[in-house]
Amino acid sequence: MSHPHFTQTPPRHSHSLRLTFAYTGSQVRLARVERVAMLAPAAVAPPPEGPQAGYWIEVRDAAERLLYHRPLQDPLRADVEVFGDEPGEPIYRVANKKREGEFEVLVPDFPEATHFSVHGPPPKARTVRGPSKELVRHEFSELRRLDADSAREDDQ
Repeated sequence: MSHPHFTQTPPRHSHSLRLTFAYTGSQVRLARVERVAMLAPAAVAPPPEGPQAGYWIEVRDAAERLLYHRPLQDPLRADVEVFGDEPGEPIYRVANKKREGEFEVLVPDFPEATHFSVHGPPPKARTVRGPSKELVRHEFSELRRLDADSAREDDQ
């Protein structure tokens, strides 16, 4: 009998790309890329279909086949967690008035992957309930080049 949490076949990748995005308001840009020797987290929900609401990431190949996806909690936070000044004080949320910050995602570095995208509500949407759209897209060739450039800078 197999256990549903243990894979029966070896993973298709041994490295992932750690992608760090910076955002200000509704503008999202790729800030850093780092190739790491670890597996990306498994998908925890079925792939999005049709007009779907919410945030998620996708990795696709040249034929637009979905290789990997994962839902995200709202990465463009309208509020942030704040810890109390004294030990034991509760954690609370305050408005992120500047609406700026960073978020990271790990995506598998599959040899056949050609592009990566972040999906979410359109920037002008007043709610996350409407259909999402592609917010950011990068080619894997670009991501791998940015990682290699960063590694060279670290060596100097």
